[in-house]
Amino acid sequence: MQPDSHACLAGACLLLILAPSVLAVRDSKYYDLLGVATDADERTIQKAYRRQARKHHPDRNPDAKEGAEKKFREVAAAYEVLSDPEKRRMYDQLGEDGLRPGGQAGPGGGGAGFHFQGDPFATFRTVFGNGGGMGGQRIQFQFGGGGGGFPGGFGGHHQQQQQQRPGGGLYDGMPAVRKLGVDSFPSGTRDGWVWLVEFYAPWCGHCRQLAPKWGRLAEALAGVVRVGAVNCEEEAALCQEHGVQGYPTIKAFVEGRSVDYSGERSAAALKDFALGLLPSDVPSVSSPAQLEAFLKPSPAWGVSVLLFTTKQQPGALARSLSLRFKGKVAIAEVPSTAKGMVERFNISSFPAVVAVCGGDAGTTIRHTGDMKSEALAKFVLSFRDGSRCIEAIQLTPETDLNKFKVAQLKKLLASKGVTCPECLEKVDYLHRVQEVFGLASV
Repeated sequence: MQPDSHACLAGACLLLILAPSVLAVRDSKYYDLLGVATDADERTIQKAYRRQARKHHPDRNPDAKEGAEKKFREVAAAYEVLSDPEKRRMYDQLGEDGLRPGGQAGPGGGGAGFHFQGDPFATFRTVFGNGGGMGGQRIQFQFGGGGGGFPGGFGGHHQQQQQQRPGGGLYDGMPAVRKLGVDSFPSGTRDGWVWLVEFYAPWCGHCRQLAPKWGRLAEALAGVVRVGAVNCEEEAALCQEHGVQGYPTIKAFVEGRSVDYSGERSAAALKDFALGLLPSDVPSVSSPAQLEAFLKPSPAWGVSVLLFTTKQQPGALARSLSLRFKGKVAIAEVPSTAKGMVERFNISSFPAVVAVCGGDAGTTIRHTGDMKSEALAKFVLSFRDGSRCIEAIQLTPETDLNKFKVAQLKKLLASKGVTCPECLEKVDYLHRVQEVFGLASV
């Protein structure tokens, strides 16, 4: 064989060796849409799809939904092809022409088009798991039919049928449900409440089914647990911040932390979940020794509250007040079976509430209003500045002034129109109070 013939044969062999790799990159559009190399493996392709689908999901782009929906469809179509070994092989060898019925199109490339008959949100749910990650929105479409061309280069006619979305929020007529936004959201706060929050979309079928139960739940928990709702169509950034990937999403917020709810969506189960987040360590006072131990610490507002009840276990109201006034007021329950305590505080009916000032069981103020949560909270709040207890205190030589805080001692002096600019330490105020009220030396 002549040298030229050997060279020609070698060149032919080289072309045969290189041909598959040349054909493999004939059309890289789908790879580019997912941002992967043409030799990416299945796992890399799925990870890329997850990243691009989340990025372009319409619910994450409320200000540019039209463009996001277009990109979201394109990414879904690319993933359907590249995740299917046979479709990917045809695409690698022949480009989009290889995906048309009958294989490569004839001259002119008219073809019937690539038929992507599916729901991009169904693809999203399949990859991300049940719930779809962003709420289960439905957009049905298909590519095919020739002519015109579909924007984005898939070719063919585009039809879209999108579910109609009712306007407005689901809780506009339910005042017990607090409508939350960026400025009113309780995340990260320590406001003394357990918050139960639903993240929803007005068009979501499951959300609409839950709404009546959510409203009744808010009414049942009024004053004990705060129930709110976030409309993710109006507060997309807030929902994204809290990792909402499906509707409805329910979370609780308490003392600066969040707790995900994954149980059944019955009113009873949701109520149990919320109440279970209230503190369970409310003390029970049944004896003089327990009373003394309870009154010994001095809370910030200088007042301790006893709730006399027929219940044997701490009630939701006591637990809620305990959380709400944590560190400010001490809260305890007294069972009706504790006869000695009932007689000592002259309780004739239940429930009853008594505030004890300055740790002195002889200085008390009884709540005379109704026993609902807000009325009781208002009663407790009335002790915030200390003046109400000062008015009730009857100082005698037996009064233990050491239990009083400096602020309370100042108020005692002020009640007599006396100031003490020369007082520097607590002991100075103690001696001054003793002098003004004619008490024995401390």
